[in-house]
Amino acid sequence: MSLTPPTLPQAVNLVHVRLTGAPRGDPQQREVTRHLRALDGPVAWRAAVLALMADPHNASDHATWHRLVDGLPQVPRLFSELALLDPARRLPWLEHFARLLAPGPVQERHDLIVAARRVLTADRAVSTMDQLRWITLRHWLAGSAVAAPAAAHSEFEQLDLQQVASICVYCGFLSTLVPTPEITLDPTGYGSVSQTWYDTVTAPWVDRAQVPARSGHDIDAALRALRELQAMPWLLRPVLVRSWFEAARALTDGPLLHPGASDALRLSCALLDCPLPPELIEQYVEVESDKP
Repeated sequence: MSLTPPTLPQAVNLVHVRLTGAPRGDPQQREVTRHLRALDGPVAWRAAVLALMADPHNASDHATWHRLVDGLPQVPRLFSELALLDPARRLPWLEHFARLLAPGPVQERHDLIVAARRVLTADRAVSTMDQLRWITLRHWLAGSAVAAPAAAHSEFEQLDLQQVASICVYCGFLSTLVPTPEITLDPTGYGSVSQTWYDTVTAPWVDRAQVPARSGHDIDAALRALRELQAMPWLLRPVLVRSWFEAARALTDGPLLHPGASDALRLSCALLDCPLPPELIEQYVEVESDKP
């Protein structure tokens, strides 16, 4: 059996992103934002967090959310309202409410983390993005930044081999989301877009370290690797994230990253206590600037 040869050049941008989403002045988005700003107190904030952790179009998630917040008079329509929220606003609002809850009692934060897990597992299918959102929610609710590391004593390309190995493992986990949720084949015939991204971001260490295969890195391995990344010097973390962003941008056709890719990078920045690249910030409508 013969295969049709690729008809596109290898360098073609493979992830095609349409400009979608409501503009900042959209009346429907302004109304939802107004209702979010009116939520008052930990109980309502908790309901909002659980709704934002859920898939807004998943019936099982909705039913589980409803059971968890049953009887709360402030939020009878909250889930359906948040289903209308533009993707560019969802993560900023999730972080906003999580940080409001972070100073609260430890047991209440623990209960929220358990409840969020119940929502995410309601349909018995937990995606990589679900896992990444959940571990970031735990990080936000901890209410503290990543421990300060030592100053940088080496360049990015000269990181020690243990840190390099951890970067590769975490990149393997992240590659199913960046530059787009996993595509098995690409139209060029050269392999998956995720593999191309992984090869690009691990290229600085190919000559001095044994870069592992991309596949096989589950959430447990990713968490172990993340702890190593959180010990990286402050000044090297933005360099790492910038390499992730630029590799994704090189594979993207259009001015924006795929929403799933931008969310994965934003969540990773939160876990690393690292600022977002300016171009990535532009893909979001922050709570502070989103006045109704």
